[in-house]
Amino acid sequence: MTEPALHLIGGLGRDPSAGGAGWLDWLRTHLDPVWRPGEWDGAAKLFTGDLHSDRTAAWPCRTPGCPTATRRPHGRCDGCRRARTGAGLSWADYDADPPRHPLRPLLPVGRCAVPGCESELHCSGLCLRHEHAWRRPGSTESVADFAARARPFPRAQDCLVAGCAREQLTRRGLCRFHDKRYLRTDPDRRPDGGLAGWVAAAQPRLGGHQFCLAGLPELMGVEVLYALQQRDLSPLPIDPTQVRILLSRLTGAASVREANPEAVCESGGVQYNSTTRALFTDLRRHLDRAWVQHTGADPFAGDLWQVALLGLHANASRPWAATHGVVDFRPIELPWLRESVKDWARTTRPYLQRLRETVRACRAASQTLTAAGRVDPTQLGAADFTRIIDAMSDLRRADASVYSASRRALLLYLLCEVIEHGRATGLLAQVPDQFRPARRRHRVADEPNEDELGKALPDTVIRQLDDNLPLLGPAAGAGFITADDLQRMHRTIYQLLRDTGRRPGEVVSLHIDCLEVIDGQHNLIYDNHKAGRMRRRLPITTETAQVVMAWQHHRALLPAPPALRDWLFPSPQLRAKQGHGHLTTSSVGRAFKVWVRRIERIDGELLGPDGQPAPFDRSHVTPYALRHSYAQRHADSGVPVDVLKELMDHVSITTTMGYYRISLKRKQQAIRSVGSLATDANGNPAPFTSPTAYQRASVSVPFGNCTEPSNVTAGGGACPIRFQCAGCGFYRPDPSYLPALQEHIASLRADLETARAISAADYVTANLAAQIDAFTTVSDTMRNRLSELGSDERAEVEQASRLLRRARAGRRLPLTVKPSPVTDTG
Repeated sequence: MTEPALHLIGGLGRDPSAGGAGWLDWLRTHLDPVWRPGEWDGAAKLFTGDLHSDRTAAWPCRTPGCPTATRRPHGRCDGCRRARTGAGLSWADYDADPPRHPLRPLLPVGRCAVPGCESELHCSGLCLRHEHAWRRPGSTESVADFAARARPFPRAQDCLVAGCAREQLTRRGLCRFHDKRYLRTDPDRRPDGGLAGWVAAAQPRLGGHQFCLAGLPELMGVEVLYALQQRDLSPLPIDPTQVRILLSRLTGAASVREANPEAVCESGGVQYNSTTRALFTDLRRHLDRAWVQHTGADPFAGDLWQVALLGLHANASRPWAATHGVVDFRPIELPWLRESVKDWARTTRPYLQRLRETVRACRAASQTLTAAGRVDPTQLGAADFTRIIDAMSDLRRADASVYSASRRALLLYLLCEVIEHGRATGLLAQVPDQFRPARRRHRVADEPNEDELGKALPDTVIRQLDDNLPLLGPAAGAGFITADDLQRMHRTIYQLLRDTGRRPGEVVSLHIDCLEVIDGQHNLIYDNHKAGRMRRRLPITTETAQVVMAWQHHRALLPAPPALRDWLFPSPQLRAKQGHGHLTTSSVGRAFKVWVRRIERIDGELLGPDGQPAPFDRSHVTPYALRHSYAQRHADSGVPVDVLKELMDHVSITTTMGYYRISLKRKQQAIRSVGSLATDANGNPAPFTSPTAYQRASVSVPFGNCTEPSNVTAGGGACPIRFQCAGCGFYRPDPSYLPALQEHIASLRADLETARAISAADYVTANLAAQIDAFTTVSDTMRNRLSELGSDERAEVEQASRLLRRARAGRRLPLTVKPSPVTDTG
């Protein structure tokens, strides 16, 4: 088994004596004396969690008057569940008149019925001493009569066991519970010192919201307390029951840092091992950090760094230290580069994710120079850095796929940062100054592949998803949320992703008050975490607003803990490590994967070889794809690119431009549909034999395609007859140009009327009239051919025509737009 706790690196052993006898004193010095006031009793070493606090994973039982704690919010204790089942009552009837609790409460409840008696209630309304006197042999006196004449007793002192709130009832100074436990203990196994030793090691009777450190070895008790205090600084609440389970498994060990991980984490039931392992790993990690501080060791020494000891945040979205793994600098073979990146990390303390990327970049650079034999730093020059840039341009993953251009550009940027840091600190004094990137070469250029564009889900696929919406959602509940509520939550998230086009992280982090109405228009208020722009506003339809309001109403009925009251989609696991309080994007992604597998069939928009819709690739159905679909719907509807940029909240209009392109496969399918219906200038059929011929032998001109070689070569800008296409033998219109033809015919008719009004020459009006007749003939011919098609074929041609028109519109849209400066109040 792999040890779940952390191993210190660089000779930092676990022997407490290695750091001197001051380890225990150091821990005591760094304990928080006011930790958890009202919950932690330092004298009794007893933790009694506040059942109404978000920081403790224990809650009061829902049964009125029940003093027992539970491990589920708004849950029931085992005693109440058994009592209700035995009585055969509904929960409503049980709560209306709950019977006496079948389990004796852990803390004294009530007082003796004898007036003035301060002793604790035991049985029949009397304390133990009065109950024994009332039950004397031969007595038939009622409790009320006995209580009226009995002499009250003062309350005895507390039980000698630290933390026990019950009174002494035996000559040994113990309460009834501890006295029985003492008598049951084998005399040979009692601690040295007799009763005093047993009392010192005994623990009080604990509830689900309590744990006690009394009786532990001195060093272990202080270690556990220190580690729990450090762990309490993170968003994770304390689970007293889990602490008790861990303490029971530490029996026999003198120190948490010396405990055998296998004996601790694998000695119980499977249902407890994972949570025990997580708690044990957390405590050992905090103790390892403390040991590093106590001994003065440097966690940044050596070539192998333990992540848990560095105190680095994983990334910007997780404001707590990373805990797992190591950072290995050994693959960086060049010593000068390895030392430079290590010093850069010590000085800048980057996010762990950024540090790993930097090590990857330096490793790639080191491998490139080593393979070229350029290991002497004094001989490096500009050509060597160019060699590194070329290697970065072809950097690949483990599966041989090329990294994205942005990823390769980031790696190159990080390498440059390390080089500049080494020069500034003098670590690279022996490296010539020419070893640096040329100006304007910091980014890896990459031409977008048209096949990678168009990630939007087709409308036909979205309609199929809508039809199968009842299948979305987990089959089982989690935490305080039932399965039905979780399913409803995920379905609401899907509808918001589909209708608003927000990123998954922006939807799951919506606040409960995310709707506002301005002049009758509903707006969704969300946070753009990616760009750091908070409280953005997006206009939404009334139907989408009704979806949100319906969930808000249902959300108010969920028994969510107070810590989650601000989120529209609360996390069902209060103890989730992410600590956000709302549902995570990964959970939404997992729900989508399960949902897609449940759907029997999903048809795509493209046709297969048999002429039937081909199956759609289910891996493309992701939460983020719905954002692309939202943008694509607006682009297809003719929404101006600057308006869509604002709707998508893009920083650059270049990003928005991508939605005005179509994928190569969809374009080829569209060409197959309309290319067979192409005509010549006289309206005679002139179909293209393939999509390749359509694109290779023609060029798009305003009113159709042109096959004139010189004009094709010039990209449509060298028409020898000035775009009088209707009179040209190279003219090849298809149905995708019908709207443009209609507009052009209307424009020619307006020009003809103007020419006649100004008494233009006859050849001018004759030319305009001839063009009108020719273009009308072409338009009418194509419309007649479309009318002869079946409804399915005609719908396919119309869809293909829209795709091709959008492709042409995208090429005509400007690549850059300089908006007027405005103040962003979102």
